[in-house]
Amino acid sequence: MLERRIFCFWTGENPLTENRKKGLAALRYHSGCRIELITAEQVADFIPASDLHPAYPYLNLAHRADFLRCYAMLHHGGGYADIKPHYHSWEPAFRLLDGNAAIWAAGYREPSPGAISNMYSSSCLLGESLDQRVGAYLHRKWLQLQFRSLIGCCAFVFKPQTPFAKAWWEEMNRRLDALLPALVENPARSPRERPGDVHDGEISRYPVPWTYIFGDIFHVLGGRHRPRLSTLLPAPDFSDYQ
Repeated sequence: MLERRIFCFWTGENPLTENRKKGLAALRYHSGCRIELITAEQVADFIPASDLHPAYPYLNLAHRADFLRCYAMLHHGGGYADIKPHYHSWEPAFRLLDGNAAIWAAGYREPSPGAISNMYSSSCLLGESLDQRVGAYLHRKWLQLQFRSLIGCCAFVFKPQTPFAKAWWEEMNRRLDALLPALVENPARSPRERPGDVHDGEISRYPVPWTYIFGDIFHVLGGRHRPRLSTLLPAPDFSDYQ
């Protein structure tokens, strides 16, 4: 039986905002699960040094959380949630995974085609070939047609060691391997830095497109493994959460 636990990550030294504190409190109150908030000081205890990619310290804080949520779902299973307000019980999703061997994960249904990760934009930012950009554009369009059966990126429950999570972990690490030299030269300077942002009058050369190491992988795998996924989990509240 899956432990009724939901992981959240806060990977910087900056304190939680008041809205984030309220979101965490709502999740604790409504989910019916134990909330495990992993802060920057706890990362070394949460993940062995051998599994922490050398690119990790150069990533922006959002991308660090992207990395850690994958590790959690692969090795521990249970829930993951962005620190946003959640007003529903997670117990039905946990019960479904406990009782159905065919289902690997449960999440909320993506609300619209626009919610599908923009791997085409990532491909353009990375300067990939025309064939790669066209392939990314068409793949996104195909996934957008299926959005109602894809689970979202901000809250989900996984069984540990699923083929989905293994593929997610392998692909994320492969991408970080390729990005590492550029990350060492151009580490993130702000919590949510994106390529092309302006900092202190300079255009950022941070090399990781916003969705490249999580959403671009997660939605592709979601499309591949749709029969193994459930959209039973209610969505978080996306309004005024920062």
